[in-house]
Amino acid sequence: MKVEASAPAKVILVGEHFVVENEPAIACAVELRAHVTVEDGYDDILLSSQNFGSSIKLSIKGDILDGRENLKIFEPLLRIDRILRRMTDFKGGYKLEVNSSIPPASGMGSSAAVAVATVAAVSKIMGLELDLEEISKIAYEAEKIVHGSPSGIDNTIATYGGIIVFRKSEGFIRLEADFSKVMLIVADSGLPRNTGKMVRKVKNLKNKYPRVFEPLYHTAGRLAIEAAQAIRDGRFHDLGELMNVNHGLLSAIGVSNRKLEEMVYTAREAGALGAKITGAGGGGSIVVLTTKEDSLRVSKALKKISRRVYVLNIAEKGVVVL
Repeated sequence: MKVEASAPAKVILVGEHFVVENEPAIACAVELRAHVTVEDGYDDILLSSQNFGSSIKLSIKGDILDGRENLKIFEPLLRIDRILRRMTDFKGGYKLEVNSSIPPASGMGSSAAVAVATVAAVSKIMGLELDLEEISKIAYEAEKIVHGSPSGIDNTIATYGGIIVFRKSEGFIRLEADFSKVMLIVADSGLPRNTGKMVRKVKNLKNKYPRVFEPLYHTAGRLAIEAAQAIRDGRFHDLGELMNVNHGLLSAIGVSNRKLEEMVYTAREAGALGAKITGAGGGGSIVVLTTKEDSLRVSKALKKISRRVYVLNIAEKGVVVL
């Protein structure tokens, strides 16, 4: 039996970092996908990643037979295997291959998309019928290995797709919107970043200056609510302005740098409606909102200074199993 599953990348339009402290954030899935192929009929567990050019081989009991040096890369997928085995009588091995179009460490939810696709594919091989909520929860456990204390937004959007408003204590609601007149552009700085490290940096600063940071967090929450209404109403100029304000808040809490600022202001000067960091910051990517008419000019300007530039449509579908 052979199963293939895919899950989309994400961008956060507003609310990253603040979402960790239970403020709302808005994320949307975009059409870059992580693909995972799983085939049963093996005595051992064989994991490989085309993106990292790495592999590892383990016994069913979890003993490493080959590729010990790659354990850190595959540890999230091994946690998924352990969780799923507790839910089924499946005793066999399998071969799993990851091939993702989502650049790692770019702020686009690469690890979450791989985790979600892995849960969906491996669970099918093991004879489980999981609903989307179960897939997302198991992927979240894998995300803890990568990011420490993730908000949960990445695995949620990779599972469900579309555009969502997410709050840690309440879950998510889906936003219905017509994005046909605008485009999203994601530009990669080429600077790697570590989500867990950036989250800890912001948390430490917030603990040091709680009276300063508490109103900032409240403002970010109000901004997300305003942005959600702008999306529903199709007021994309307003959404762009709110994205710009959100970028200012992210810069204020210490997650921007010279390269990210250069990219943000290049996009705005080329005619973008809004441009901001997406994800943890410190590196990774920016997300840009632009009209379709201006998207070519903005993307050309960014290509001069960015490692990779993607002009993307929203992915209405989340995880898909073939």
